Amino acid sequence: MDRRTRKRIWDYLEGFMQGLVNKYDPDIVKNEVLKKEIFSEKKGEYKPFHMALIPEEFLRIQSFFRSFSTSLGQGVFEYIAKIIAEDSGLWGDVKRNARFVATASPNVQSFVDDYLERLERKIVKPSTNVEIPKPENEAKKEIVVDLYLRRDGKDYFLEIKSPKPNKDQTRRTKEKFLYLRASPWFNAITFYAFPYNPFGESKENYRWSFTKMFFSMDELLIGQEFWDFLGGKAHTWNCSDCSGNSVKREVER
Repeated sequence: MDRRTRKRIWDYLEGFMQGLVNKYDPDIVKNEVLKKEIFSEKKGEYKPFHMALIPEEFLRIQSFFRSFSTSLGQGVFEYIAKIIAEDSGLWGDVKRNARFVATASPNVQSFVDDYLERLERKIVKPSTNVEIPKPENEAKKEIVVDLYLRRDGKDYFLEIKSPKPNKDQTRRTKEKFLYLRASPWFNAITFYAFPYNPFGESKENYRWSFTKMFFSMDELLIGQEFWDFLGGKAHTWNCSDCSGNSVKREVER
């Protein structure tokens, strides 16, 4: 990764963090307002004992951390992934939140529904070698993917999610990928991508049940493997030249 890419990522993350800090600045958001938001009666979260006993600074920290975790998974990783892919020089086309038209032929829909049901019931194991029928008519549907990449005549579709997705989210992602792969106008390769592995550095240690219910390990890009896929082989760099603070980080070239 060159200095320009590091600077783009750093500037984006700096703005992201500053926005969160401002959101929870006591001079901007008063304690009374924060309490009402956290313990909202309309949301069914009213907790009078919590309000009375927990110090306000702890509430602010807790709320900040929760907001940080949520915001980090709502586009931040996608944006960084796009920057790395764009600047790597490896890809002919890079698009984020891209819309595509996939087949919606009834015979494909029937196959997808049946296959997902069999996966969920563990009648079959997830695999990349699934023979999807050719569309029998020209019916189509719109599909949005988190990140689209193209190289050497191949279309890469990536969904970038938190590494512990829920069952419905995972099933919908698999469904989306099957429709894209069934569309003859794409040379589609699909990946479910996770920015990090909560079970450690080794991909073999990943064991989230909902993911493994619908996806084989070959269909996953996890942690370092994901970043290397986007930008090339990883190496260590020193970020003192982009932020003023000397911080060692593992990044992707």
